[in-house]
Amino acid sequence: MMEPWEIKTEDSRKVDSKKTFIIFCEDGAVEPAYFELFKREDVHVPAFGNKKQHHAQVDYATEYFRKNDLIEINELGQEILKIDEGAQVWCVFDRDKEPNDQKDTAFNDSIQNANSKGIRTAWSNDDFELWILLHFEEVNPENLDYVNRTKYYERLTEILKQLLPEETLFQNPRFNYYNSMKSKNRFIQFTYQLMKDKLEIAIGRAEKLEEYHSSVIKPVHLHCPCTKVHHLVKELISV
Repeated sequence: MMEPWEIKTEDSRKVDSKKTFIIFCEDGAVEPAYFELFKREDVHVPAFGNKKQHHAQVDYATEYFRKNDLIEINELGQEILKIDEGAQVWCVFDRDKEPNDQKDTAFNDSIQNANSKGIRTAWSNDDFELWILLHFEEVNPENLDYVNRTKYYERLTEILKQLLPEETLFQNPRFNYYNSMKSKNRFIQFTYQLMKDKLEIAIGRAEKLEEYHSSVIKPVHLHCPCTKVHHLVKELISV
């Protein structure tokens, strides 16, 4: 797979008449495939999956711009991106909380680190599948079952079986979303086809979760269930 810094110079530096979104994704299959579906003649969306978690994701994005000599140091000694007007850089990553996880500060610091460099974040807490699930149903922010991604996989398994009962894949009693639907081809063939007409609904539901958690001052890692993917999606569809 081509590394992002191997993009031709004219693709990464010159925006010309196109709006450009450079997106770094934690997932190597579904997330890049999803965002690249927003490409249009006047919207350029290079999306790169690299299987790196939040803090490493921001470092990876920074390295991309450093290799292209697109980093400068501001008066505070901070690294910031040198990008053309009309370009946006995003990191998409999850919290991915584990039992007895003590890495909450890494998630919080990654968001702050990205913002300081001019990199925007579309994070999900706990997992990107929360954004997918919001296309199909409301999620109660007070329901503690939804603070962990296993609930998203469970619900998506049930929803796909219900909506596509005629498909052999979903008739298998051993079918589950996590093991069966995390590939690019299956996502585009099945999940995305069910999602694509429900985008505005998902955005509205994501905004409700964000509003709920923003009503009280608390660390970002406690904003769960919550996702900021809708901010990136709204930018992609607004141009």
